[in-house]
Amino acid sequence: MVKLFRRQVSPWKLCLLSSLVVLGLNVTLHCRFEGLEGPDVPGPFDWKDLGTQAHRPLDFHGTFENRLRKLMEKSTEIGLDVSKIRKEAPMSVSYTDNLIECEDFVKITNRTYLESGWTKAVYKGYYKGLPVAIKTVDGRGHHLRSCVKKGRSHGDCYHQAAQKIVKEIVVLQAIAHENVIKVLGFCVPGPNTNIREVAMVTELGETVDLIRLLQMSWEDRFRISFDVSSIIDWMSSSNYGSLAMNDFRRQQFVLVNGSLKLSDVDDLGFGDPICDKDEDCTLHFSSSNRTQIITCKEGKCINHNEKKNLFNGGRHFTTFLLRHGAPDSLRPLVDRVVEGYSNLTMNSGQILRLMKKIRNLYTSGKYLNRARQEFSKDYQLYPASDLPGKFDYRCRLSLSGSGCTRSAYDVMEAATQCDSDPDCRGFVVTSQRTWSGRMLVHYKSGFAKPDKNSETSLYVRTT
Repeated sequence: MVKLFRRQVSPWKLCLLSSLVVLGLNVTLHCRFEGLEGPDVPGPFDWKDLGTQAHRPLDFHGTFENRLRKLMEKSTEIGLDVSKIRKEAPMSVSYTDNLIECEDFVKITNRTYLESGWTKAVYKGYYKGLPVAIKTVDGRGHHLRSCVKKGRSHGDCYHQAAQKIVKEIVVLQAIAHENVIKVLGFCVPGPNTNIREVAMVTELGETVDLIRLLQMSWEDRFRISFDVSSIIDWMSSSNYGSLAMNDFRRQQFVLVNGSLKLSDVDDLGFGDPICDKDEDCTLHFSSSNRTQIITCKEGKCINHNEKKNLFNGGRHFTTFLLRHGAPDSLRPLVDRVVEGYSNLTMNSGQILRLMKKIRNLYTSGKYLNRARQEFSKDYQLYPASDLPGKFDYRCRLSLSGSGCTRSAYDVMEAATQCDSDPDCRGFVVTSQRTWSGRMLVHYKSGFAKPDKNSETSLYVRTT
């Protein structure tokens, strides 16, 4: 039947017909964007047709893998073994009954536009009450427009852009890690569907903004630095060899519930570079005019990607995040970590072990170096009491923009923090805890008759 069809329809006519179909579908796609903020900004997308038109084939997962192999052929970096990814981390491994598939996209509510890149548009929505991010081809993006201007058909240009999203789906699945954004679902066109749009659903993350990073408490900045150390160590020896973030930028990461996660894998490189001699492995960092010579062994630049990731991880995160506000007793260890990143004096495993040591000292309270566990007698306790909205003031490294809120290991440390602040006259201990288990404390500049609150305790200075 296939041979008969090919004899009846010439290849160029078939290609033209396919292009016209894809072009027509993309015109429809453009019309679904509403409330445009400008000529390059897509509006909320209507996924109604994407959900109602989906008729999933019996072997949907196998269909996806077959199409994926074809789509990846022209967009794979040197060293990425697609067959290995499919064999060792097949997409079906991470499938669950809750996976968002084509027909589920209509169930994503309150969809709003977030941002666009060169190729993709990102939307926010809610699926079963939980916030999610939706990535799809930007029908008015720079990629499609520049591609069409070069004389290629709209259908071919769309296919090129869709390849990148499909590639991102499989790579994110293949490198699944607690510090990599989680794929919650996707929709890829299949032979038995009327779907032509490619889309992916992931966890919703917040942009990693430099100013916000600098305004964070040391505890939260340490958490981000720890996450950076963790993912760089994992990438140094993943199941697919050493991985490199070739375009290492903060924009490639997002914050999910305070945890740093890699979300953009477009420029991820697989495997250390090949070489004949050590001179082939020179690693130059233009930002600091630094050059690092790496050993060539058995045709590979040993630890090339790891050193590249470490230096850039320090430049974009740990070097300026870790030192500021670090507890005095932890400064020597923090300085060693920063030195390891900046001058590449340690490998990623050594740095991660040092970071774990800092974390253990901090979360256990051992960094306080207390000889005796005795609370100051200069404070009077008012159980089940609070001063809500009263005597709030601004202080350094506050977790709150309107008051002075900090974390403390226990009441003794909270009292020490209050003693060191001339504006502090007392503090309220809450039942809330930070990611490390430390309690949240609100510091106050005065005292009045407290309100009753079973969730808090008030401590007032008596001197």
